[in-house]
Amino acid sequence: LSNFSFNTQISYNGGSLDKPFSADRPNISNAGDTTSIAGIAGTINGSYRINKLNRVNLGAGVQMLAPFNDSIDTNDPRAEQEFKENRGVLDITNPYASFTHMNKFFGVQTIATAGITQYTASNLTDIGYQNDVNFALNTMYAVGKTGFSFGALAVYTKYFYDGGNYTDQEEGNQADVVWGFLPQAEYIINDTFNLRTIIRSNWYQNSTFDQDFSQRPITQSVGLGISVNRDVFLYPNIQFAHSNLQAGVTNVGFTANINMF
Repeated sequence: LSNFSFNTQISYNGGSLDKPFSADRPNISNAGDTTSIAGIAGTINGSYRINKLNRVNLGAGVQMLAPFNDSIDTNDPRAEQEFKENRGVLDITNPYASFTHMNKFFGVQTIATAGITQYTASNLTDIGYQNDVNFALNTMYAVGKTGFSFGALAVYTKYFYDGGNYTDQEEGNQADVVWGFLPQAEYIINDTFNLRTIIRSNWYQNSTFDQDFSQRPITQSVGLGISVNRDVFLYPNIQFAHSNLQAGVTNVGFTANINMF
């Protein structure tokens, strides 16, 4: 409720379910705008409340890829290249600015966010990522006092590049536009625990190499939210592809959100 507030997010994007601390993180969504190796990241986010419904946000972070690994076992050439060029490198990552509007329409909690991001993470700048403009509309509807909520996340991102000379494979990993409509649900078990899931269906992308849009593989994230107190929220989670339900291609992750003031 402060006019000025700060929070930090610390995350570990791990390997697969059967090798959670391995360097290889299967790119289950076949996405060009993500990393293919494991990593630890931390972000500091600042927010200024214009009024009850509107906020301006600024943030930036640090990232280290494959911090626990001296080698990688993978058949993915992109993961192998990212590991070779970025393992153990501490990056200042992707400062951003955004505007957030929160409201409630006919019982639907709605958060609209528009922003810009400047890319500094070396695994993305290595293949030309420069900045983006993005928009997200996050909606949830609580079903009475059942503890269930459901909604959808609509996303749109347009990427821009540095104009360098890149191989066809690298340009294939340069996402041009990504957009999607992603159903989500939550069940509140009690004041401490809740279950969350989002299904990344109806998710499309093209690239600087191929302007035709294609649907990304349908993936799903499932996690257990743990409210330690009002200011600390922990979220262990897994991500898997519907077409390939195997432990070796199910990713693990962990996020801690901490409100400082």
